[in-house]
Amino acid sequence: MNIQADVALIAACQQGDTRAIRETFEMYKDRVYALCRHMAGNAEDAEDLTQEVFVSAFQHLNNFRAESAFGTWLYRIATNHCLNRLRKKRPEIHSFDAMAEVDIAPPAPGPSPEDMVVRKEMNRRMELAVAALPENLRAVFVLGTLEGMRYKEISEICECSEEAVKMRIHRARKQVRDKLKNYLEA
Repeated sequence: MNIQADVALIAACQQGDTRAIRETFEMYKDRVYALCRHMAGNAEDAEDLTQEVFVSAFQHLNNFRAESAFGTWLYRIATNHCLNRLRKKRPEIHSFDAMAEVDIAPPAPGPSPEDMVVRKEMNRRMELAVAALPENLRAVFVLGTLEGMRYKEISEICECSEEAVKMRIHRARKQVRDKLKNYLEA
C-alpha cells in the first residue's frame, strides 16, 4: 500500500470508521503477529503482543505523521513492544527449557517421520539461536531475515542508519550460523 492510500485509510480510522479500522487490522495482523512470534519466541506471548500493538497503534493514531508508510510506523510500535517485553522477561528469554517447545514453521505436508523430526529439531535450534541474540541484533535479524524487510525500512523502524542495520544483520547471521554450525555439520 502506498503512503497516500495509508493516509486515506488512517484518516478514516481517526474519524472512528469501524470498517477502516477492521480493514487496517486485517491488512497488518498477520505480519505483526509473525514479527511478534519471532521476537517473543512463543505463540502465546505473540498473541498478547499483537493485541497490545494494535491497541496502542489505534490509541495513538493521531501521532502517525505519514512521513513513512503506516506499516513502517506500526512495525516500529511492534518492535518496541517486543523489545520491552523481552527486557521485562530477560531471565526467561535464554531458558532453553522454555524455548524447546517452539516451532518456527509447521512441517511441510507429507514428509517422512524422520524428516519431521529433523525439521522440528532444526526449528528448535534456530529459535534458540535467535533467542540467544542480543536484543538489538535480534530485532534487525527478525525484521530483515525472517520478515524480509528492506534495510531502509528496518532503519526507520529501529531508528538507526542503514549501515548499522547491515552491520547488525551481518553480526546476527554470523552468531546464528555459529550456534547452528555443529548441528548443520552433523
